[in-house]
Amino acid sequence: MRLVLFLLSCLVLAPAWALEQVVLQLNWKHQFQFAGYYAAIERGYFRDAGFAVSLRELQEGADPVDLVLDGEADFGVAASELALHRAQGKPVVALAAIVQHSPLILLVNRRKVSVIDSLQGSRIMLTPHETELFAYLRREEITQFTTVPHSFDTQDLIEGRVDAMSGYATDEPYLLKKVGFPYLVFNPTAVGIHFYGDTLFTNAARIKGSPERVRAFRAAAIKGWQYALAHPEEIADLILAKYSRRHEREHLLFEANELKRLMQPDLVEIGQQSASRWQQIAETYAELGMVPPKPTIDGLIFDADVRKLPAWIWYALAAGGLLILMVGAAALYFARLNMRLSREVASRREFEVALRASEERYRQLADFSEDVIWTLDLRNMRFTYVSPSIEKVRGFTVAEASAQSIEDALTPESCVRVQGIMAEHLRRIAEGDLTALSATAEIEQPHKRGGTIHAEVAGTFLLDPQGQPYALLGISRDISARRRAEHELRQANEQLRRQLDEIEKLQVALKEQTIRDSLTGCFNRRYLDETLERELSRSRREGYPLSLVILDLDFFKQINDTYGHLAGDRALVVLAETLRADIRQEDVLCRYGGEEFVILMPRMPLDKAVERAESWRCKIADIRVVFGNFKLSFTASAGVAAYPDHGKMPDELTHAADTALYGAKNSGRNRVVAYSPAQP
Repeated sequence: MRLVLFLLSCLVLAPAWALEQVVLQLNWKHQFQFAGYYAAIERGYFRDAGFAVSLRELQEGADPVDLVLDGEADFGVAASELALHRAQGKPVVALAAIVQHSPLILLVNRRKVSVIDSLQGSRIMLTPHETELFAYLRREEITQFTTVPHSFDTQDLIEGRVDAMSGYATDEPYLLKKVGFPYLVFNPTAVGIHFYGDTLFTNAARIKGSPERVRAFRAAAIKGWQYALAHPEEIADLILAKYSRRHEREHLLFEANELKRLMQPDLVEIGQQSASRWQQIAETYAELGMVPPKPTIDGLIFDADVRKLPAWIWYALAAGGLLILMVGAAALYFARLNMRLSREVASRREFEVALRASEERYRQLADFSEDVIWTLDLRNMRFTYVSPSIEKVRGFTVAEASAQSIEDALTPESCVRVQGIMAEHLRRIAEGDLTALSATAEIEQPHKRGGTIHAEVAGTFLLDPQGQPYALLGISRDISARRRAEHELRQANEQLRRQLDEIEKLQVALKEQTIRDSLTGCFNRRYLDETLERELSRSRREGYPLSLVILDLDFFKQINDTYGHLAGDRALVVLAETLRADIRQEDVLCRYGGEEFVILMPRMPLDKAVERAESWRCKIADIRVVFGNFKLSFTASAGVAAYPDHGKMPDELTHAADTALYGAKNSGRNRVVAYSPAQP
């Protein structure tokens, strides 16, 4: 009986024994940041690939790279510091760049810090491994600041214990929005620092031992990420049920939305890596003095046979290369044919007498030619000789082809064209023009089995002893394959042109994303910074006024808390549409951040700008946003400042308008206040 139970247990547990037990070391606590790996476990993608995966949270003070290199974990999640380790000679290998754009940012109090230059001499809360932020500060020439050890608590920023703190765009902004804190984000991408975010990696020794197993693990992880991005709510519930309740469900869904924006799965294949981008990251570390100049990171990128570009581009390039070869071959063929025909025309007169005297010998030679050789009697327009290759080219026997009239041997269109050419050349010969003895043409001929073939014909008129043409000697070459190749080449070129048009459209869309707010469609802060500087320069040069309005919704947090963020987002969209419909063509409407909007009005004096702002305030008060069974209403406060009275530089003018807005808020909200130097 015991033996039977033992055998049954072996049969039940055999599949589990067959799975390879591996540890995946995370680089933080359980949250949506690792959703793809939860999905790969839950959906069985790792199991189908032959792995039993254990996920391990990062303990305080630990480094996932060291844990993988020391053999305590088989795979790990790290970020762009992988380039630093590889440049230092450590055998780390990046398997897949999951997050294409690093979520690492600097957060500040917008009421205290409006530009990055204000951080000179400030207290900044950073972790030692956040090298891209150190590089960002260095490129912005922020060299004097105090580094405060990270507490990972946003209260330190809210209560003013630090002037700035590092954070993830997927995490801390949610907490600050929730409490209504007026924060501002500084992103390293503003100075051209484009680091990767979370990247799946392993030890080079594991790849050397079993590269196919590593490829299987990578493929299963990417499949998990594809599922997680398509089903964020399901994965959020899974995290709460099995992994961690550290974040509430709404926080996890916020993280999912921001993570998808950083991954850009609709534009970039999940896991795609660029060797040039990794090299730029390594050179940024060299700029900080962390590795020697011109660092080498050979071997960092895993060869996963992943196409770095969409698949159709490779097919297009292959097709283009093939077509180039075909065009080259065709050109060579035509050159050789042209030389051959030229030589033949030059020597035709010399061989005419010998050709007539040696007709039998000529026929023997013609019998072995791939081209069709024929003679046509000009008196009755009947064929007197057709070479045997006619059967291979057109399907007719020699007897059948010889019995055909010229009308039967050609399509109607070709027949008309050939008769015209013959008549023209006979006229020129009669006038003594011996250059008309030879002619070439492209014709179409019917095939015995149906359809038509394309042929290239070189013909020579034969003269009798009196110098009169009595016959036409011709050589026909089947060029149907060449015609098909030319047609396919034209089709491929057209397809390539359409694909290039699609790429141009994608480039335009990507450029638009960099200057537009994704929710409201308004211009973003980056665009405002560039435009305000340009318009102020123009105002100084041409001597006209310029006004700036900062408008902020009153008690917007109550809408989010009462009806949810979807209702808040809808309110922001309706507000943006209302403002956009009532501004001039030259005005610039920007979403400054959160519920705050900025309207830049060139050639607008202060008094007129105040009137416009008051008009917008009234229209906003009349807005009713239908959301489910509710009708939402809200008011807005606005601060107005004008060049040159209130500021001559962008930060001065922005500060003045923001101060006026602050005065409107303190005076009871739902009002417009113009800046006065007497305001605190």
